This record gives sequence, structure tokens and C-alpha cells, in this order.
Amino acid sequence: MEISVSGGNPPPTGNVSGLGGSPKNSAPVPRTLISRPDPHAKLEDAPQRTGPPNFANLPAGAQPEQVFASKKIYKMLVNMPNLNSATGSWILNFSELRVNAEGPRISSPDLSAPVPLRKVDPKYPPSLMSERVEGEVVLYAVIRGDGTVDSVQLVHGIDEKLDENAMQALSQWKFQPAARQGSPVELEAIVHIPFRLRNDRY
Repeated sequence: MEISVSGGNPPPTGNVSGLGGSPKNSAPVPRTLISRPDPHAKLEDAPQRTGPPNFANLPAGAQPEQVFASKKIYKMLVNMPNLNSATGSWILNFSELRVNAEGPRISSPDLSAPVPLRKVDPKYPPSLMSERVEGEVVLYAVIRGDGTVDSVQLVHGIDEKLDENAMQALSQWKFQPAARQGSPVELEAIVHIPFRLRNDRY
């Protein structure tokens, strides 16, 4: 199931996605997530990873979400208030963070979604806008049990400055953490952040 979180619908004054703005705060009601296992994952042979993923080990052209292997993957769409792009939202694909490979596997699907409480949109420098530098930055991050975001690393970039702005913005996000039966659950996420100009800008 896809979870969509809206950041509001102010007057259309923003020209781009990724345009820097003040942090937005909202607290929608958490929703229970239903996962869909990756049909291409080899459930029997997939090793249990307990440390940060090494994206360099992925085959050429592979989606970064493959580092989740056989784990259940959830998807969240987060619309930013000033976002107007082809993608229409930040896309967060996430899975439970396993800290102990010897620990029991949790099969219960009753995981409530993390809720963004503080959202920070990365700055889009006017010089890069005029040069039509656009695309999608892909990041890896961990959403901790206290709702903070850390361990942010670049998976795929488009420009050194935009990559840096995206990483700084994501590290400032704050969530109401995911939970199972009232207990916080830490997550690892692949985050797709669009930087796109509106078609009517030119």
C-alpha cells in the first residue's frame, strides 16, 4: 500500500521542485502499512545485512532498493507545499532496520507508517535553475526510533551542490517514528528527491 502525505496546497507561487523554504510542520494520523515483498528477491538465499549497504555491489542499472534484499518494502509519497514537478513528491521506499542478524524475523504486517512532523525542502540555487540543471537525487538514510534522521549517504546525484543541499535537508527531517504494537521501529530508507523546473518557466 502506498502512503501519501500532503504538505498543504498554498497558492502556486513556487516555480520549482526543490525550492528552499521554511520547514513545514504537520501531524497526520499514522496509518497501518501493508507491505509487498519484492518479487525478484531470493527469499531463501538473501543474506541478512546489519550494517550500511554498499551500493557499489549492485549490478549496473539495478534499482537501489535492491539492497533491501528479501525484506518487506514500504512506499511513502510526501508532497511538499511548493513542489510542482513531473514526479509530484518525494518518494521514500523503506524497510525495517535489522540490527541483529541472529534475532528473530518479524512477520507481522501491522507496522504503522512514520509520520513526517518536520519537512525541509532543499534549496535550488537560481544559477542552477537558469542553467536548467535538474533531475533526481537519491539518498539512503536511517529513520531512528526517536524520529530523527541520520546515516545519510548519496546513492545517485545530479550536481555537487544539489546533492549537498538534498542531504542537508533530509538530515533535518523529523518523524513520528514507525511503530509496531506501540513500540518504535527503526527504518532504513531510499529517498528520491526531485529537482525539476516547471514547464511554464520557459
